[in-house]
Formats: sequence, structure tokens, C-alpha cells
Amino acid sequence: MLRNVFICLLSLSLFISDITCQSINQPLVLSSEQFNIAVNPQNGDYIVLAKDSFYLFNLSVSGRWRSFKYKKNDLDTVLKQPVELNFIHDAKQVLFFAGGGGQVYLFKDSSIIRKDKSFLQKNQFGAASFEFKDKIILYSGYGFYSYKPYMTEYSDKTNEWFLRPYASNQYLPKGRQAVVFQIDKQRGYFYMSSGYTLNKPYFEDVENLDLNDVWRFDLNTNKWKQLGYIKDDRRIRNLRFPFFAKGNFYAIEKGPNNAVVKINIANNSFEKFKTDHLVDQSLVEYGTVYNTKDENILLVIQGKDLRDKHSFIVSIVPLKELEKNLIISKKYYFTVFDRLWPFVLMIVVLMSVVFFNRAFKKRKNNQRNEKLVIHFNLAVNEFTFSEIKIPFEDEQIQFLHYLVENGGEISNNDLLDFIKKGQESLDTLKKRKLKLILDINQIFKICTGLSKPFLLELKDENDRRYKDYLINPIYEVRM
Repeated sequence: MLRNVFICLLSLSLFISDITCQSINQPLVLSSEQFNIAVNPQNGDYIVLAKDSFYLFNLSVSGRWRSFKYKKNDLDTVLKQPVELNFIHDAKQVLFFAGGGGQVYLFKDSSIIRKDKSFLQKNQFGAASFEFKDKIILYSGYGFYSYKPYMTEYSDKTNEWFLRPYASNQYLPKGRQAVVFQIDKQRGYFYMSSGYTLNKPYFEDVENLDLNDVWRFDLNTNKWKQLGYIKDDRRIRNLRFPFFAKGNFYAIEKGPNNAVVKINIANNSFEKFKTDHLVDQSLVEYGTVYNTKDENILLVIQGKDLRDKHSFIVSIVPLKELEKNLIISKKYYFTVFDRLWPFVLMIVVLMSVVFFNRAFKKRKNNQRNEKLVIHFNLAVNEFTFSEIKIPFEDEQIQFLHYLVENGGEISNNDLLDFIKKGQESLDTLKKRKLKLILDINQIFKICTGLSKPFLLELKDENDRRYKDYLINPIYEVRM
């Protein structure tokens, strides 16, 4: 008989050791499902509230769980004690509220004390809960066949719940459940994203609609501001057991590996870690709680004892062990600009092309309209361009002088008369004329480096025998 008992106890201890081998302490094993977990933010005690007693564990005080009897237990029998209680993660005390809103409980001095004067509202199931300036605040949630777009807050003065007013004339996000959220208490910001809502009114369709918008609510001005959108693979539908640590939102991804997801909406970061601590563990919906005193998390794993009855194992796991193997790191959400930047870039490129094209054409036209200046100094009979002397011969300078004084243009006959020196034949004059024109253009091109000739020959369209010679219009001769 004693031998059989010894074998059973040894097998049970080996079973617990195998399931919770990654825990930093001997876990607490419970056979009843009626319990809840919490952490005392003041002294770092790990707390398990069971039906008739509660358990405490503190790494700095003892190496085992200790059992105590309640001095007082005000827990309402309407609740399925205490599974339907929700722990406020970032509160200054050990506070719970009833699922759906209404009843508020405080665990203090070995007692569960009811604080509110309300009732079981059943109107905000799955709401995001947090504490701000010593007030419990619930955002959204599900109740009475709809998702609520509002916030409610609990008043310590009246021990009642009130609607938190929103600033007027603003667009509100849709009411939803199971959101990713984050609190910045210093600046008074509540960040919220994801979740799901009803696609249509309940009486028309009960299908849920996944949401991918990201918002920030200013708790000082009561104003909403949309920050952007997330992608499908970052939504909350596959995330469970959320908890908050060091200003970040954590959750465990549903699946055999139980990967840990870390989200910081304020910093727009998304990280996923693969951890051996939770592989093949069957986590139970009792939540996950972070202890700021020793940076460990408290969670519940489901197992089976030797008699094939379900048991619940409360374990403490170091948070740092869950963040060792990073497998994904990227932005959590994309702003409207991130979505539109390809179109914005395209528009900018097109506008740039149009702008530079117009600028190029304008510059080209200006270059066409702007005349190059050739200076003629009458005192020394000298032509210059950009302070470069053009060494024309005396006959060429006399001709150019005459040409400038007569408006820069001369007929063929007048040119022949100008260069005539006596009884010369017409052929001789024509040859001298052509040589004069060619020499002027040649000297001008060599000295200035300009490709366009200085003198042009124009022929009459009706009679090609009539010709005029003129200074090229692109040049301006200044005396």
C-alpha cells in the first residue's frame, strides 16, 4: 500500500516538473477552476484568489506558495467566482471589476472588499481596462447586442460608474472588443488599435468585422486622433493572454509554439519572439500578469493529474526568457502618408518633370531671345567680344562700321558700290564681296569660338538674284 502511494506521489511530481520545467519556482497546482490570479503592485506578492482561501508567493520572502483564509469575502454570488473578474494591470492596488462592468472589488488585508454601489451591468464585456489618475476606465466592449464606442469611468467619491464625455465635433472610432492598447500616463495618452466589431446590426447579421485602424485618445482633452492602419498579420484575433510590461503591450500568439508578441503603438514597433518556455503548453484563459518588482509574469497552464482529472498549474516565468529569440521586428502600423506615398511620389515626379521641362524651354527661349553683345570702339576702331579682341583688317572694319551705321543691313548692289575701287568688272567685285564676307565670318569664328556666323546672306524669295547682307540677329553691336 505504502509502495503504491509512493509511486503515485513520485509520478505526480515528475508530471508537474515536466509541464512546468521552465518555471523559476515550484508551481501551484489547483484542482478547482474557480480562482483568479493577480500581483500586488505594492510589495510584489503573487496572488491566487480561490473560492475559500487565497495563496501568496514572493520570491524575496519565501520559496513556496502559502495558503490563507479570507478575513472577509464580499464577492457577489452572481459571479462565477472569481473567473469572471478582470484584474486592473496597472493600478496602484489589487483591483478587480466584474466582466461587463459594474461591480468593483479590492483585495486588501486578506479580504475581498466590494467598493462600488453599482450593479452587474453586463454592458462592456471584453473592454480595455486601465487606471488613470486613480480612476478605473473602461473603453468600449460588447453588451446588449452591440459594441460600445464610449468610455466609462469609476468614481471613488460616489462609488458609481459614469460616461466619460468626449469633445464635440470629432470623428469617433467604432466600438469594438479585444483591442491592442497602451497607456502613456505621463502625457495622458490612451493608444488603441485592432479588435473586432459587428459588420452589420445584430438582428441582420452576427458576423464580426475585423478592424485595422490605430487611434490615440488624449485623456486631458478627450479628443481622438487616428494614427494609421495595421496589416492583417498584426491583428488581435490570434493573440491571447495580454499583459503590460515596461510600457509595452504583450500577448501570446495562439498556436503550438505560443510565440510572444510585443507591441508599442506609441513607438510604432512590432516584435515577435519564439520561446522554448511555452512550447506545447496549454495556457488557460485566466490571464497573464506582469510583476514590476521582479520582472516575471504569472500565468496558468492546464494539465491532467494521474486520475485523469483536469488540474491547473500556476507558474512564474521570467519575462526576459520570453524575449531571447527575436523572429520578427517591423513597424506596427502604417500612416495614411505611408499608404499614399507611392502616389505622392508619382505626383512629385510628374510635377518635377513638368517644372524642369518648362524651365528648360524658358531657358532655351531666353537664350534665343538674349543677344550676344559685340562691342565696337570707334576711338581705336576695334571690335571685342567678352573682352576678346577680334583682329579685323582695316577694310573689314570700315565695312562693318558702315554696316552698323546703316542699321546692320545692306543690299547686294550697295555692297558692290562700297567695295568698288575703280574700273573693276562685275565678276571681280563679286569675288571681292564673297571674300570679304567669308573672311569676316572666319576671323569672327576663330576669335570668339561662336559657331553662328557674324554676317548672313539673305535672298529674295521671288527673285533669287536679289540679295541682302546683314549682321546676324543673334548678335548686337554696341558702339
